[in-house]
Amino acid sequence: MNRKRPARRPKTTAQEGEAVVHALRTHQVDAIVGERHVSFVRLKQVEFELQNSRDQLRVLATRLELQRESERAEVAREIHDELGQSLTSLELGLAWLKYTVTLTPPVRAKLASMSALVRTTIRSVKQVAIRLRPGVLDELGLVKTLRSEAKAFTEHTGVECRFETNLRSVTCHRAGSIAVFRIVQAALTNVARHAHASRAVIGLMRRRNDLVVTVKDNGRGIARTLVAKPGACGVIGMRERALTLDGTLVLAGARGKGTTLTVRVPLSRVLITRGAALAP
Repeated sequence: MNRKRPARRPKTTAQEGEAVVHALRTHQVDAIVGERHVSFVRLKQVEFELQNSRDQLRVLATRLELQRESERAEVAREIHDELGQSLTSLELGLAWLKYTVTLTPPVRAKLASMSALVRTTIRSVKQVAIRLRPGVLDELGLVKTLRSEAKAFTEHTGVECRFETNLRSVTCHRAGSIAVFRIVQAALTNVARHAHASRAVIGLMRRRNDLVVTVKDNGRGIARTLVAKPGACGVIGMRERALTLDGTLVLAGARGKGTTLTVRVPLSRVLITRGAALAP
């Protein structure tokens, strides 16, 4: 019987084997590098789109803030011109009655009470107009306006408020100074409403190339759960204003140790640094 001989295996030299292994390895490396390259390109594309979205959001926030301030200025003018003039006319009319008409003591007392109420209302109207449109920023500048705001806060709430700064003479961009003023204003409102504090400190400091704005109080401290909520205590509005200045906002508090609001923005977005100087 003829037995079939086993098929001969092809002879493979060591060099040929190394060549095959090298080819396989090279192919695998190329595949891995290709996948990583694709992933890298996609990641860069996502980063670009995210940055583009942030830039668009910043521009939108700036436009909304400018529109908001324009509307506030218009409302302030209407309140001051229309309501203020009407109240002034009413005050003059009451004064005319007091000195030209013979009045009985009860009527005279009532007239005096009405006159006092009208004067109080006129002061309230002026305060509302000032809060809607901080014209003092144009006249006094940011530093003096914040110092005045601290004094007014003490007078209105009874909470001792101090202003600290290492800026002596600065010139501010109007949009930047309004944004900083509004942030401080909102923070002080939170102190008056929620903090149950006896002291507060407003800080306006130059730190290298940044302007750091702080509002600290010694109140009960904001809870961490509230800090985590983006809409807590008007945080959204304050963050929007910080965003328009390419800045950051941090709100931190501890129970019984008070709350600190810190805003850090580039100097160039608020101050015209050519006139800036550090206080001695």
